[in-house]
Amino acid sequence: MTRLPARKLAPFVLAGTLVLFPGLAGAQDSGSPLVDTFLACRTIADDAERHACLDRTSAAMAEALQSGEISIVERERAVAAERGSFGTATTGTGGFLTALLGRTTGDMSRVQAYGDGTQAVRSDTGEIEALLNVPVQEAGHGQDGKLYVVLSDGQVWRQTDTRRIHLPRNTSGLTVSIRRGAVGSYFMSLSNSPLSVRARRD
Repeated sequence: MTRLPARKLAPFVLAGTLVLFPGLAGAQDSGSPLVDTFLACRTIADDAERHACLDRTSAAMAEALQSGEISIVERERAVAAERGSFGTATTGTGGFLTALLGRTTGDMSRVQAYGDGTQAVRSDTGEIEALLNVPVQEAGHGQDGKLYVVLSDGQVWRQTDTRRIHLPRNTSGLTVSIRRGAVGSYFMSLSNSPLSVRARRD
């Protein structure tokens, strides 16, 4: 069995990186020739041949990892990256990650809950359309009188219209919901008010 060159091992590319997930280990069609070859080694009956095959393919995988041709990303990190891209110029990356995640889990729920109480609402294509009930780390009004909100994960969102939004004296327990609008716009609402404002992410 010949050694697979690392440069040919990336059928799914995201910013030059192949994303592999642990859940693929039970499949023989992972989408990566390197992973498929590695898994196929396990089926070789002869011990010496099986070990030699595993040694060759693991060496190829190590070389590909070292060169940056592939990157192994845990599912938890991929989900966090998808949520973190919401509202940025890289929005759209989430759909790619979601497709891979859906492939490993067999389920792509329209509403996904995170550990901090945040809910992500997805479109039919798997893109995040809204983040609901996101814990607020800080909220206030800038010098222009417009609302700004710092989310629990550090994202900063700022109001872009002139509607006045009341903030409670004690913002402990305050949450915010952010929804995608038309043509790249976003709307933000606080849990203490039924009003929503146009917003953008810093």
